[in-house]
Amino acid sequence: MAKCNICEIANGNVESKKVYEDAHLVAILHPKPATPGHIILIPKHHYPILENLSNDLIGHMFNTASKISSSIFESMNIHGTNIFVQNGVPAGQTIPHIMVHIIPRNENDNINLMWQPKKLDQEELSTVELKIKEETKNIVIQKEKEKQQPVEERKLEQLGTDGEEENYLLKQLRRIP
Repeated sequence: MAKCNICEIANGNVESKKVYEDAHLVAILHPKPATPGHIILIPKHHYPILENLSNDLIGHMFNTASKISSSIFESMNIHGTNIFVQNGVPAGQTIPHIMVHIIPRNENDNINLMWQPKKLDQEELSTVELKIKEETKNIVIQKEKEKQQPVEERKLEQLGTDGEEENYLLKQLRRIP
């Protein structure tokens, strides 16, 4: 395998502006940001696309992205974030190493991530629906694990680090400009 520049950054072999690190992930300031504070969250091991990651690592990665997004809200006084993955070359992925982009947003920041909706007739929509339903009918969701887990354990997982449930709505109200 050819040397991966993102792996080199993730493992500290190349200097970067690191803002977060744990055993599996590292978050750095994007060297060519869309906005100030644009962060990329990358696994320390090489995974070219999202489908190569384990379900546990995907969950950890997006949970971490959410927490980093909250940190950006609090530290930079922004109005929103875009959290997205460019998964494959047709989706805009230019480096064969999966990463989650966390982009701080403010009103009128002139970043355009909107697309022009395609018009499909009912037959095309039905065909697409059937194809996707057929392929996704065997997906097993985490709910099966929750059914087996005692209610007390699920409640503990929902608690914050200080033992009190965080009031999501109050936190969101603080972010309104």
